[in-house]
Amino acid sequence: MRRWLKVLYKTFFSMLPQTNYLRRLIWFGCLTVSIPILIAGSAYYHFSVVKLTNQFKEDNKGALTLVKDRMENILGNIEQESLEISISPTMKENIGKRGFGNEWLQQMAILDMFQVHKNSYSLIDDIVFYEGLSDVVITNNYGYVRFDNYRDSQDIDVALNVLAPASWSYLPDASKSGYISYIRRIPDIPADQPQSVLIIQVKEEMLKKNALTYSTYSKNQSLFILDSNNNTILQAASDERSDPWSEETIDLKKIINSEESSGQLVLQAGDGLSYIAAFQKTLLGRTYITLHPEGDLLEQVGWIRWMTVFLVIVFTILGMLLTYLSSKLVYNPIENLIKYGEHLQGGRSIKQKENEIEFLKSCLDYLNEQARALESYMNKTKPNLRDMLLKKLLKGFAGRGSSLLKECEEYQIPTRGSFIVLITIVDNLFKEKRFMPSEASIVLFAVVNVMKELLAKSVLHGYVVEDNERESMTILYFHEATPREQVLEMTRVFAEEIQAAMSHYLSFSVASGIGGIYKEINQISDSYREAQGALRYRIFNDAESILFFDEIERSQTQSLFFYPREHEKAVISALLQGEQMDAEKGLEQFAKTVKISESYNTIYQCYHMLLSSIIQSLEKEGPGVIDSLEDNWFDQLKARQTAREIYEWFIEFIFPLYQDITEDFRKKNVKIAIQKVCKHINENAGMNHSLSDYADMIGMSPSYLSRMFKKERGVPFVEYLMEFKVEKAKQSLQDTDLSVTEIAEIVGYSERNLNRTFQRFVGMSPKQYRMSRR
Repeated sequence: MRRWLKVLYKTFFSMLPQTNYLRRLIWFGCLTVSIPILIAGSAYYHFSVVKLTNQFKEDNKGALTLVKDRMENILGNIEQESLEISISPTMKENIGKRGFGNEWLQQMAILDMFQVHKNSYSLIDDIVFYEGLSDVVITNNYGYVRFDNYRDSQDIDVALNVLAPASWSYLPDASKSGYISYIRRIPDIPADQPQSVLIIQVKEEMLKKNALTYSTYSKNQSLFILDSNNNTILQAASDERSDPWSEETIDLKKIINSEESSGQLVLQAGDGLSYIAAFQKTLLGRTYITLHPEGDLLEQVGWIRWMTVFLVIVFTILGMLLTYLSSKLVYNPIENLIKYGEHLQGGRSIKQKENEIEFLKSCLDYLNEQARALESYMNKTKPNLRDMLLKKLLKGFAGRGSSLLKECEEYQIPTRGSFIVLITIVDNLFKEKRFMPSEASIVLFAVVNVMKELLAKSVLHGYVVEDNERESMTILYFHEATPREQVLEMTRVFAEEIQAAMSHYLSFSVASGIGGIYKEINQISDSYREAQGALRYRIFNDAESILFFDEIERSQTQSLFFYPREHEKAVISALLQGEQMDAEKGLEQFAKTVKISESYNTIYQCYHMLLSSIIQSLEKEGPGVIDSLEDNWFDQLKARQTAREIYEWFIEFIFPLYQDITEDFRKKNVKIAIQKVCKHINENAGMNHSLSDYADMIGMSPSYLSRMFKKERGVPFVEYLMEFKVEKAKQSLQDTDLSVTEIAEIVGYSERNLNRTFQRFVGMSPKQYRMSRR
C-alpha cells in the first residue's frame, strides 16, 4: 500500500511544472475551479435527492390517508351491517329460543334479511348465523343446515372461541376460499347456555383492490392493516409475486410500540434491504402501514445524478478556460518585476536556480532577515522587555538559576531583599458611564500611568506592570534590613495614596490586595497569588478596600454546606410571575446562605448554578431565545469580584432583562389563568372558594392574581365573584319558584349575606326583585 501511495505521489508532482510559474499557476487554477464545482454539484445532487425524498414521503403520507379513510369506511360499513343484523327484532326473538330449528318461517325471515343486507353492500359475499341452542346454521349460500352437516363447521368452532365480542379474523376454511371474516358473538358476553355467532364473509381480493387504488411512486408498495390487538386484518401488495415482506421478515414493533398516531420510519428486512414505512393509527385502534422499497426511490431520482454529472463537466471546462486567461493576466506583474531586476543589473539576465517565485522569495527572505535584525536591536533598548520579564516572574514562568540572574542584572532588577506585590483593580467599572465596556484597556492605561507617577514621587522602589484589562500590579522592593512592620505600613500608605489619587484625578474607587513578603525575586509569584487571594476575600466582606493576605481570617474547618435549592426556586418562581421584589428578596436570602460556605469557589459555583437555572427557565420560552442574547452572561458573572457587585448585577441587569424577555409569555399565561378561574366560578356557583384557593389552583401568588384579575376583567376578584352570584340569584328568582333560602344555598351564600349583597348591587331585596319581575 505504501509503495502505491509513493508512486501516486511522484506521478502527481511530476505533472506539476517545476521551473515555470505560469504553467503551475494554470494547473493549480484549474484545480481551484474544479474542486468548488465538484462540491457544488455534490451539494446540488444531495439537495435534490433530499427534496424529492421529502416530496415522496409527503405523497406517501397523503396516499396512506386516502386508503385509511376508504378502508375505514368499508370496514365500518361491514361492522355496521353486522351490528344491525344482530340487534334486529327477528334475530333477538330467535336467539336462544327452544324449537327454533323447526320454525321454518322464522328461518326464512332471517334468510330474507340476510339477502337484503348482502344486496345492500356489494362487498359482502356471504352471511353465516349459527344458533347454539338449536345447533343450526343459516347462510346466504346454503340456506338452513344442521351444524353437523355444515361443511365449514370448523370455522364455527373457531369463531365461538374468539374472546372479543366482535373482531376480524381469518377462519381456517373460509380463508382457503379467499374470505376475510368479521365475527360477532351473540350474546357479546360469555353465558352458560350455548352461544350464537354471526359471521360476515368478505372477499379478500375485493378488499385488496379497494386498498391499493391509490397513487404512489413505487410499483412494489405493500399495505398492512392491524386491528387493535395488533393482529393482521389485511395484507396486500401491488405485485403479489414480489411482496417483499411479512411479519416474519420485518419487525413491526417500532410502529406498534410507537405512541405517535402517525409517522414514517425506515425498517430493515431480514434480507438486508431497507423499506420506507408510513403508518397511521385510528381512534378504533386499527393501524395502517405501507411499505416501499428504498431502492425504488433511488431509481426515481437517478436522472438527477446524470444531469448533475453533465453540468459539472460543462462548468469545469468553462472554468478551466477562464482560469487560463486570468492566469496570463496575473503573471504579467511577476514578469515585469523580473525585467525590472534585470534592468537594475545593467541589462544582465538574472540566473534563476528554480522558478520565478522561488527567486523572488529568496530576495524577500533576505530583506526580512535584515529587518528582523534591525527590529531585534531596537527592541533591546525598550523598557517593555523588562515588563515582560516581570510578568513572567509574577506568573512563575521566568525560571531559576544563572539565566534568571543574568536577565535581572541586564534590566537592573534586584534579586534579593524584601519583595511584596500589590494588585489594584477598579471597582464597579461596569457602571462607569464615561467609558464603553470595550474601552477597559483605556481605563487600565490611565490607572497604570497614575500609579507610575505616584511611585516615581514616593520614596519607595519598585515597578508597575499591567496584566489584563482589569488589574494592575505593583512590585515593591525594600532593603533586607527593613523591619517587617515598616514594610507593611509603607505598603499600606502607598495603597491609600493610590486610592486617593484615583478618586481625585479619575473619580474611580479602587481596591488593593497585598501579598506576603518574600526575600528573593523568583518568589514574587507566591506574593502575587496571595494578593489575588486577598482580593477574592471581598466576596465575603467588601467593606475593606485594602486587604493584606496575612491579615485575612481563614476558617480552619470546612462547614457542611448544601446548595440553597429552595431559594433558587423562589427566585425563578418570582421571575416567572413578574414579581421582581420577591425575586430580589429570594436573591438576598440566596446570597446570605451561600456566604455561610466561606469558600470562594463554592460561592461562585452556587451563583453559576443559579444563573444556569435562570437560563434554563428562559429556554422553555421557545427555541432561539438564548441565541438572541448578545452577551455571555457567565463571562459577565466571572468579571464581578464582590458579593455586592454580583448582587447588583443580578438585580440591575439579569432580572430586568428576564422580565423583558418573558413579558409576552407571562401576559398570555395570565390571560389563560384568569379565563380558567372565571370558568371554574361559572361552573361551581355554590362553592365558596377564596382568592387564595384560586391562586393555589393556577400556581400564582394571591397578590399577583388579584392585580392581574383586576387588570384583565376591570374589576377586583371579590367584586366579580359577588356580581356573578347576584346574577345567578336573579336568574333563579325569575325562572324558578325556589325560596330565597334555597337560592342563597345554590349560590353559596346565607340568606342574610344574599340580602345584603343583593341590596348593594340591585338596590332592593331578593323578594322585592322577584315581585318586580312577575
